[in-house]
Order: sequence, then structure tokens, then C-alpha cells
Amino acid sequence: MPSGQLSHVKYYLRFESRTELPERSPPLRRLLATGAAISLAALALLSSPAAAAAPPAAPPPTAAGDTRDREAVAPPPAPLELQRQALRRQALEEVAAGGAAAGLRAEADGTLPRTAKVGKQYVELAQERKDKVFVILAEFGDRTDPRFGGTPGPLHNTIGKPAADDNHTLWHRDFDRASYQRQFFSTDPGSASMRAYYRIQSSGRYDMDGTVTDWVKLPYNEARYGTDNCTESGQCRTNWDMIRDATAAWYDAERAKGRTPEQIRAQLAEYDVWDRYDADHDGNFDEPDGYLDHLVVVHAGKDQTWGGGAQGKDAVWAHRWFAYWNQAGTAGPEGNKAGGTPVGDTGIWAGDYLTGGENSGAGLFSHEFGHDLGLPDLYSSDGDNSVNFWSLMSSASYLGKGPNTTGQFPGDLDPWSKLQLGWLEYTEADAGRRTRAVLGVSGYNTADPQALLVHLPPSVTRTELADPYEGASQWWSGTGDFMDNTLTRTVDLPAGPAVFSSRVWYDTEQDFDFVTVEASTDGGRTFTALPGSVNGAPVPAKGLSGTSAGWAELTVPLDRFAGTSVQLRLRVTSDGNTHGRGAAFDDLRITADGGRELLRDGAEQGANGWTALKWSRTEGRTGSEQHPRAYFVENRRYTGYGSLLKTGPYNFGFTGDKVEFYPYQQGVLVWLWDTAYSDNTTKAHPGAGLLLPVDSRPQALRFADGSLLNARAQTFDAPFSTRPTDRVTLHRAGVPLVIPSRAGVPDFDDRHGTYWNADLPQLGVKVPDTGTHLQILKETADRATIQLTPSAP
Repeated sequence: MPSGQLSHVKYYLRFESRTELPERSPPLRRLLATGAAISLAALALLSSPAAAAAPPAAPPPTAAGDTRDREAVAPPPAPLELQRQALRRQALEEVAAGGAAAGLRAEADGTLPRTAKVGKQYVELAQERKDKVFVILAEFGDRTDPRFGGTPGPLHNTIGKPAADDNHTLWHRDFDRASYQRQFFSTDPGSASMRAYYRIQSSGRYDMDGTVTDWVKLPYNEARYGTDNCTESGQCRTNWDMIRDATAAWYDAERAKGRTPEQIRAQLAEYDVWDRYDADHDGNFDEPDGYLDHLVVVHAGKDQTWGGGAQGKDAVWAHRWFAYWNQAGTAGPEGNKAGGTPVGDTGIWAGDYLTGGENSGAGLFSHEFGHDLGLPDLYSSDGDNSVNFWSLMSSASYLGKGPNTTGQFPGDLDPWSKLQLGWLEYTEADAGRRTRAVLGVSGYNTADPQALLVHLPPSVTRTELADPYEGASQWWSGTGDFMDNTLTRTVDLPAGPAVFSSRVWYDTEQDFDFVTVEASTDGGRTFTALPGSVNGAPVPAKGLSGTSAGWAELTVPLDRFAGTSVQLRLRVTSDGNTHGRGAAFDDLRITADGGRELLRDGAEQGANGWTALKWSRTEGRTGSEQHPRAYFVENRRYTGYGSLLKTGPYNFGFTGDKVEFYPYQQGVLVWLWDTAYSDNTTKAHPGAGLLLPVDSRPQALRFADGSLLNARAQTFDAPFSTRPTDRVTLHRAGVPLVIPSRAGVPDFDDRHGTYWNADLPQLGVKVPDTGTHLQILKETADRATIQLTPSAP
């Protein structure tokens, strides 16, 4: 991109009519023209009293502060979701890289395409459609399981009315079907629905509707499904049984009404029109795949995110997952056996789902629905980071408009999450180059872009491996969390025996990260892990795991594929916890009967027919990876859902359940996107993460006794601005801390500024020195004019 040139990337609306709209049309007028408009009243609701139609619940009380310490460890993504995220991450790294991004702009109007091809697989980049969401209301039965115990129920409408001094919990007398229909799907003026939220976040590119069932009764009590007594990471798999029993109870209730399986199937077929994982690998995501597209199970009682109410640790955590994914290959609809549970005799299955408690509101359900669309959590899985109320995918799922509305409204998505979904209208610039940009508000499209994406030089990491088995190079999988990295080629096998052999070296987390050799006979639609031996011992069913003692000899028979063309791939996967250095392969051979070599590759001859997804060839024993980086610069204002930053942030500053509310500040928020990291767990890597907002005032806020203010409040004044901050008073156990109004900080400079503080190691950001200086020239109610210049020497 030439110095100083701005590339203005705009998205347009594509609903059922697929009508393209004129350039520069104000987004709300564009939406009205398409017949899929965001109601102006949906924006007005954020400056009017909260609707009482769909009152959700409040976050759990924490006496020491308002940190999200009740958040469950997220369950590990199912393999298909892990693969989807890896493909999307690979594609969007090109956006961060800048110059390569042009390869993604295949459409005539210069926008990112809806899909991209990564290797031989397709990934969906833009969620531009109208979805249908199926919501089941489920209360618990009387049966108990002796393994888990617990009390019967709960039934719905048994959550007690909040005490007089509880000003954060939402409650109403009747959580009936109509209240949830409004909470999820209402478009009425003043509604606080999940549908209204996503229409505004997407600026009308995405819409939903659906149905909410009557309450159905599960056979067991909540402890049977919600127990924490399991050995799995994250939520227990007993949660899956709740999905199985909820769908079965609904189906049985419909049959009891006299409906036939064919009638029920016809209804559910309306909820299966999206091929989420491109099961047939044709790049067409707008087709059925045999699974409900979006399934929500609302369970009776408080979920454990809110403390669990009377059920406590027996309560189900709010989460999103794929039921029985471990049965992939044997269970599922005909032609797409990805696991799941059948919905009666309809032939349609439930796989992906999300769940939350009876008094969980649009905030929490919008957060979990973000996962359903493919967004990861941005809060830390261990400790704190700086995101907090700045994104729905962290604490902004807990916002409101004052007393007893906490969680009723979700806060805005961050710009990176909108980019993931194809909803961000942005402008681009290069680090250290002179550029001026005018930004509109970040919450929704205006005539000005929502964000500025500043491309930075990539970071480089080097990993020491074993010396190559032969020659000067070896194939290396790369390393990191949430890996799903593959090296694939097509092989035409002759009739008769054949064998794949290789030298393999691996360093992975035992029993959690795996190295497999896989084959596909259907053009890459499905792959099967192949049995074999390593140093003469059988390869475990899940694959190689742990650490090899130097180079090992791997042998995989291919006799079963004799006379066919197969895709053969090497695959390395990892979870979101500890990871090793990955896997290396050298001296790869495919040998036919009689010793005839069909392939011999020592990673010395370039790609040599392989398609690499995150694999690379090393120079000697050192593996090298480049990681694109970028700044997002956005203009946060009290408009749309952004107004909730003025009324919604809260602090447990007193004894009991009383909270105090305080405003997050307006201004220009700078985020660092660093693809060297796959999570925001800054306790493991202080000052660094996948996506972190930079705090313009990284100095620690302390009470008179020297103790620190809680993490959520520390970043309330993170934005850069020409204007002074508000005077804010917060408490801890009733003791006040007065934070005076402070002068605005209008300049960000990654060469001379310091935005990480050792007193708050998990909250600051260690920005790279790219010579980028950003200055705010002007701020109005809906615009910010900024200038990028090279930093001073």
C-alpha cells in the first residue's frame, strides 16, 4: 500500500433479495431500503427505560470486587470447531499482514469475500444471512443419580425474589414462553432482545428469528446434568445428556399433541439450512447438513455463572459446545456422522448448542451465541486482562441501565470480533506512515469507517527442534495452542500392498495434543486416522502424544487403499492449555510392493506436492514462524449499545449483593492484535495476548491502604482522548476510593510510550516499537479525527 494511502473496506447488505446497495449510503437508510432494517427504536431503547419483557439475570456476587471469578473454564472446542477456527485464523492473518490481504478481496466491490479457500478446504469469513434459532425451555425432574445426588428439580419459576439490598439481580414472577420469545426475537420498540443486538452489531448484515418451545420436563434433577464431579477439562460431558433429554422431551411432547414425525421433521427442516463446517467440502455453506443450525436450551434455575442459586455447584454452567462429538464417525445424520443426538425419529440431529439459566438475559445469551458464530472468549482463563467491559466476549455480557438490570443488555463487540464475522467497516494504513483518518462510532456503520487497521511488521518466533534426520531441512508442524495444522498430498496407489514410512520427532502435551497420519477417499470431505507402528509398537488410537526420545521410525500400512487415489495428511492438534514444540517429519516415503518408491521427500525440494496449513520447512534444527500483527483503532462513544458503558459497569463495593455503577470512558481505543498468541491469558504471557486494548493510563489505582482496585475498574479510563475523564468514586467493603478527573491523553506512541506496568502485569500491553505515533486531532459526539505519523527518533 503506498505511503499515506487509506484503503477503505466497506461491506454491503446481502439478505434474501441479495440486493447490493449504493456506496456511501448511510447504513440505517440502507437497511430500511432492504426490508431488513434495524428499527430506529432499537437504538432508542438504549436511552429509554429498560423493557420489562425479558428480564435476565445478574452476575455472581464477589465480595472483593467485580472480577469474573465465577466463569467456568471453557470446554475444549470440538474437533470440527477447532478446525473451523484454525482455517479462519489462517485466512484472516492475511488481513493483519496487509499486502497479502488483497488476495482475499475477490469481489468486484473490493470487500472481503464470504468464503475463502485455505489449502483444500473452505472457510466462511462473513456471516451475512438470516438464521433461525430453536429454543427449548427445560425444567428438571425428580429422579436422582446416586453418583451425583442432589435435590429434585428445580422447576421453572422457583427462583426467589431478590432481597431488598440486592440491586443487581433481575427477576420476574413468570418466566413463561412469551417472555423468552421477546428476549430472543423481539423487534418491538424498546426491546432488549438478542435479535435486536445482532442486527445492530452487524449493521443489518445478519438477522435471526425463531421459536421458543413450551417448558418441557427432563427426567433427572439438575445435579445429574450439571455436576462438577468429572475429570474432563471445562464443563462435564454430563451436560450433553441434558441436550439429549431436552430434545427428546420436546419431541415426545409434540407427538403427544398428535403431530406426526413427518410434521415435526418439516418444522425442524426450517432450522437446518446452514452447512456450518462445509461437510461436503464444496464451499457452499447455504445448504442443510443434517443438524439444527442454532439450538439453545434454557434450563430452569440460575446457572452456575451466576452462582447456581439453590443448586450451587450442581447447577449447569452457561456454555456452548457440540454434544457427543466424540462419537463422530459412528453417530449423526446420514452422510454426515459428526456426532450429536437425534431429535426423535425426524432424521435431524442436535450437535452444536448453547445453554444458559432461566434468569440469564440477552447479555449472556448473546455472548454464548457469539461462540456459536465462531467467536472465542477474550477474557483470561486464569486471572485478568484488560478487555473487561470493552467487549461482549469478555465482561460486556453483564451490562445494564442501572439497578436490577445488570445483564439485561449486551455491550458492543470489539473490532476484531466484528472482523471475524465480516461485519467491520474499516480503513487501513501502515505502521509509521503519515495518514489521516476520520472514524465514525464503532458500534454500527455510519458514513465513516468504524475502525482503522494499522498493519505492523510481523513478529518472529524461533523454536529449537531436533537436528534433521537427514539433509538440511525437515517438515515442522509449528507450535501453539488450539492448533489444527495439516500437511496434505494426493497419492495414487497401485494395486497391491503399500506403506507410508517416515522419521518422526514430537514434543506435545501428553494425552491432550496429538500427532496423526490420516487418509481421505472422498476428496478431503472426511479423514480417518490410520493405525500404524512407531519403533515397532502400535500407534495409540488417538495418535502419538507426549515426547519422543529423539527420532522414531513411523510405519503406516496403506493396503486398504490399494488401487485408489487418496489424500494423505499429517495432522497435529493441540488444546488450549500447555503445548510443546510440535512435531517434525523427515525422510518421508511411500513404498509399493517390491520396494518401488512412489514418494521420497526429505523437505529439501520445496513444497514437492504437499499442501501445508501452518506447516513449514526448517533451516537446520530451528523452526521459524512469522506472526502478523496490527493495531485496531476505534471510536468508542455513548451511542447505540455503547451507551451501556455509561450506565452498566458495576462494582461490588459493599457487603452483600449491593453494587455501585460507574462509567467506562469515551474516546479512541487502541487494540493490539498479535497472531503469535491464541488466547488472552496474560498470566501466562504478561503484557501480551491475541487481542488486548491498550490502557492510556497504565498506572495502578490503589486504595489508601495500598491495595489495588479490581481489574475491571482499572481499565475504565483506557481510551485516548483530548477530553478529561469523569470523577469517579468506587468502594471496597464500604471504603471509598475517589478517582479525580484527569486530563485527556490524546497521543499514543509505541516507541516512546509505556503501556505496561509491573504493578498490574496482567492488565497492561507491551506494544512493539514500530515507530507509530497516533494523535487525536478532533472529537465530536459521533466522530474522531486522528493522524498517524512516524514516531520521533
